Amino acid sequence: MYSVGQQKLIISPSLRWLVINPVFLCLEILAINMILITKFNLNETSFFGGFVFIIFSSVYFFLNFSQITPIQTLLLIFSGMFEIITSLLSYNFGRYWIMMALVTSQIIVGLRYYHRTQIIAENKKIIIRSRDFLIDETSIEVSVKKIGGLFGFGDIILHNKNERYVVSGVYQPVEKRRILIDDFQVKPHIQYAPWEGTLIEFMIFIIVLIIGILSLFFNIFYRLDGFDISLRIIFSIIFSLITLIIILNIRIPRVRKNPASDIMNLDLINTGMWTQIFKFNEKLVIKQLFRCGWGHNDYNKHRAPIIGAKKCGKWNPLILNLMHNVMLVYQMIGIHRRRIYEHQIEFIPRTYLTPGKSYRYLQEYVSKPLTESNVPDDILEQFIELNNDLERAGLYIDDVHAGNVRLNINDRIRIVDGEIYTNGEVYVKNILVKGIDERIEGMESVLGCNRIIRWVDNRTSVNEIVYNKYK
Repeated sequence: MYSVGQQKLIISPSLRWLVINPVFLCLEILAINMILITKFNLNETSFFGGFVFIIFSSVYFFLNFSQITPIQTLLLIFSGMFEIITSLLSYNFGRYWIMMALVTSQIIVGLRYYHRTQIIAENKKIIIRSRDFLIDETSIEVSVKKIGGLFGFGDIILHNKNERYVVSGVYQPVEKRRILIDDFQVKPHIQYAPWEGTLIEFMIFIIVLIIGILSLFFNIFYRLDGFDISLRIIFSIIFSLITLIIILNIRIPRVRKNPASDIMNLDLINTGMWTQIFKFNEKLVIKQLFRCGWGHNDYNKHRAPIIGAKKCGKWNPLILNLMHNVMLVYQMIGIHRRRIYEHQIEFIPRTYLTPGKSYRYLQEYVSKPLTESNVPDDILEQFIELNNDLERAGLYIDDVHAGNVRLNINDRIRIVDGEIYTNGEVYVKNILVKGIDERIEGMESVLGCNRIIRWVDNRTSVNEIVYNKYK
């Protein structure tokens, strides 16, 4: 939670974090203990029970939920070691007492952290854990771990000289960091995106799909036991493909309500394949991303096993919904990254989420489109500067055609759209886009900048505009 006074800001772990982190951990501990009792009849301490908790502690430490994860992990290890030692020494203890001690200690650790940890910004100072630092000597970054991010909380990290201070469990940490930077002039700390980005989640998704397809194949294969092995394989492949295509083409209805229905009274500025852009005021635009079936979601130029037209409507094939939702997820991941790096990369417009509205966000309104008549004299230098900023952050940005580049009042470029990828994601993304989208002839760098990419299609490129002006 946090509160803002006239010149004071208090940031502390959220009650949501307290419920998700220590409380949910305790429920997991009790669930494991219940399985050991009911399935393995382990009512007393045992070597196997202790070993299970040590393995669980390793998994929990790897997930790294928050700043107190090491302490929580040590408690789990101590519990497991105590159980192993007592079982080897033939001391019989009821599992109930060990679990109650473990759960109680986990709750105490969580409550202690919840009540004693906060950041206070006041009178040009930052106070954390009874220590205060001058704001102009302090920088801030944010970390949103994968699991915590699903529940809306993450870490605020403060740097002062060679020291680093972390407050975990902060709800909407990116927004809290924005307040500290914009309103209290805390300096943004240089952040670097993890190489893998979302590759682990993507690979899990692909593995689940492959397991499903293989399960279908072997299910059919074993049912054809009366045929020769070669025929069984051929028939299994054919029937699996037919069944898979039928499943993927099952039609499901779109969401009933147009997600932009409450803002249709605003001026419509532009419409994209997944987005409608409305003018909110002189400084901001609203961008609404559409679920499958709304907007003009035309996939006729995409390779997908769809029977009939590949265009979203009132009823849509399962595979089209799946493709569309994956694209929306990566759009929102890009929005999340824009918010994290907007203070670090000048050329990214400010972005704000709209509470309670899925797939909608506000963005700084950049009024001037890039044309041959207004190309800045230093546009190449600006793109090189953007490329260097992206490299320092470990990021790439794609879909940077001329329509996604606009100019502010100082003739500084702003990249108003385009997905943002990490070093690891960009390779997989290039393969998928080229393999799925028939409209894309390839990828090329913008003005020779290797981290700023455009898709080679029928849209006007920045290169064309710049070269036409100077030829």
